[in-house]
Amino acid sequence: MKKSLIVAIITLCWGCGGKLSDEQRKKLHEGMATQDIKRVSEADVQAAATIYAQSVFADVEKVDKFLNKKSKIDSIATERHVKIYSLIPDDKTLRNIEKALVDAYVTGAGTSQAGDNLQRIGEDSLLYTKPVFKDRPDGSQQFSHAIGIKMAKKTIVLSMPNP
Repeated sequence: MKKSLIVAIITLCWGCGGKLSDEQRKKLHEGMATQDIKRVSEADVQAAATIYAQSVFADVEKVDKFLNKKSKIDSIATERHVKIYSLIPDDKTLRNIEKALVDAYVTGAGTSQAGDNLQRIGEDSLLYTKPVFKDRPDGSQQFSHAIGIKMAKKTIVLSMPNP
């Protein structure tokens, strides 16, 4: 399979006279990189997903952690190949796992236990959530919403450095 792919690529290059633009050459190399076989454990995927999602969250936080600047948040999501959305209490469209996470954040708002979370969603996706709190005048915190970052496992595996 791999040999036939390489032969097809070489044939393609000869077919175009070997004159690929820098952009075409870059896309070709990126396409070849996605064909590499990687063996990773579930623990490695979860660790990489957490790191990746935290870096996405850092980008979101620089722009707007209340997700009001939709176009900028959407551009981050597109660039990083993820879905970024807000998980709000009493939202009827939330999935059961999302409702459970929001309930846990609401319950844990007064404690220091509420932190980020990573959950498996289906076979090929992961959901990273991070709570956002508002400070009350008395110094306590109130849960505002959670930021959800849904990622495909493929995106995570491709983000992992090669050994």
